[in-house]
Amino acid sequence: MMSTITISQSPPSPAVRGAHLKPKEHGAYAILAIPLVTGLVAAGPTLVGGCIAAAAFTGFLAHEPLLVTLGHRGGRAQRSTPAARGRLLLLLASTLALGSTAWALGQPVVQLALIACALLAVLSFTLACLGQHRTLVGQLWGVVSLSMPCLPLLLAAGIELSRALEVWATWLIGFSATTLAVRSVIAAQKRQPRHLHWAALLLLSLPVVAAAIA
Repeated sequence: MMSTITISQSPPSPAVRGAHLKPKEHGAYAILAIPLVTGLVAAGPTLVGGCIAAAAFTGFLAHEPLLVTLGHRGGRAQRSTPAARGRLLLLLASTLALGSTAWALGQPVVQLALIACALLAVLSFTLACLGQHRTLVGQLWGVVSLSMPCLPLLLAAGIELSRALEVWATWLIGFSATTLAVRSVIAAQKRQPRHLHWAALLLLSLPVVAAAIA
């Protein structure tokens, strides 16, 4: 009588999913989008302004693929998401093309503002490469970089420089204060000192008080 031999097979291991390549910092969407949309609605859409807004969004979307490619989201995410590098290169190329188009079509004051935006973006990406994007300095610098594109957008619509700077400063102070307040609450929950947050909030309040008095 022949005995049957049953060979047990282990179940196949589940496929490792790649990391999501959309930015995880949900507040950053608002910091970028609200000033841009407000500027487009208030000042009216222009070709240069549309290119600026599109370049700002593609540059923002490149942040997460950069972190995944560099391994800042973990080694597993880096290994399981080989498409991150291609997505990063595509978004950076789109940002460069759109920004260059806006620069070529814009007035000199718009060109200077775009150069400032590019420098801020390079420094933001440098902080991300160094893994400092979640620090207080990194987040505040992110607020500056993300809110800055509304300045050349307003200038491209014919808004005078002083008024455009006032609008950008309003967004900058408001978003910076919100960021500091959130970090202060998190620090309180972790029983960490909050002196730096309160000092920064005080410094942000001074120009607001000065402007109100003036």
